[in-house]
Amino acid sequence: MRLVLHIGAHGTDRGQVAAWIAQNRAALEAEGIAAPPPRLFLARISEALDLQRDADPLTREEALLRGLGATGQRRRMVVSAPGLLGSVADVLAPDGFYTRDVARRLYGLRTLFPRTGLSFLLAVRKASGVIPAILPDDAGAVETLVPLLTDDTLPWSRLAGTIRRQTPGASLLAWRHEDLPQVWPGVLAEIVGNRAPLPPAGLLDFAAAGLGAEARLRLTRYLASAEAPPASAGQLRQVAGVFARRYGAAPDPDPAAGLPAWARVRLQELDAGYATEWGDLAGIEGVRVLMPG
Repeated sequence: MRLVLHIGAHGTDRGQVAAWIAQNRAALEAEGIAAPPPRLFLARISEALDLQRDADPLTREEALLRGLGATGQRRRMVVSAPGLLGSVADVLAPDGFYTRDVARRLYGLRTLFPRTGLSFLLAVRKASGVIPAILPDDAGAVETLVPLLTDDTLPWSRLAGTIRRQTPGASLLAWRHEDLPQVWPGVLAEIVGNRAPLPPAGLLDFAAAGLGAEARLRLTRYLASAEAPPASAGQLRQVAGVFARRYGAAPDPDPAAGLPAWARVRLQELDAGYATEWGDLAGIEGVRVLMPG
C-alpha cells in the first residue's frame, strides 16, 4: 500500500489539487486508487491516535486503511490534506514558521502506518504570496503575526528537513507554487502513480490557470474542435503555453497589496532569500523537486 499525501503547504494552489482529486474520485477508484475525503481522513487519523493508541499497531493500521476505503484491490490511497501539518493558525506562531506540533504530527502519522509506504507532496511559496494568503481577517492580525517572522527568509528547508527526519522511509516531492502552471503534469502523475492514466476532468483548469481571458477562450475553442487533441497532460501543458505566449498570460496580482507598507517591506525582505532557500531545500538528501523544463 502506498499513501500519497498532498500536504499543501497552506496558502498554495488555492485548493486546486484537492478539487481535482474530489472531481475524479470515481475515476481514481476505478483504477484501484482510494481517495477518501480529507475531512474523513483527518477525523479517522485523529480518532486512531486518541482512542486506539494502545491497540496492536498492525491491527490498527489494517482497520484504519479499511475504514478509509483501501480494500485488497486498492493498493494506493491519495489525500490532499494540509491539515496534517496543523491548522492555518499553527503556521505563524510564536514557536516559529511551521514548527508548532509538526514533528509530533509526523511521528504520529508514522506510527499509524508502520507497513504503508508514505509519499509527501509539498509546494512552497515566497513570503509575499503565502503570508497574505494565510493571514486571518482579524483586526490586528498583521501587527501580531508578521513580526513573528524573524528569519532571513521563510524556512522551507527546515520544514522539509523535519519531514525527512520524522518519516525517514517516506518520499518527499517538492515544487514552487509559482511553477505549478509548468509542473502540474508531474504533480498529478505523482498522485496517481506511473501505471494509472490521469483522469481528464479538471486538467484544462490546470492548463489554463495562467492564461489571460483571450488565451483561455481560444484554447478552449481549439480543444473543442481539434481533430487530434493533446495525447497527454504534458502535451496539453505545451499547447496551453503556446496560447499564453501568443494571446497573453493572466496578470500576476500582488497578494500583499492590501497590507501596510511596513509589512510589505518585511515580506519583500524575506522574498530576497527565497531562491537560496529553495536551493537549500532541493539539496536535502531524499528530496525530489519538480522544475519547469
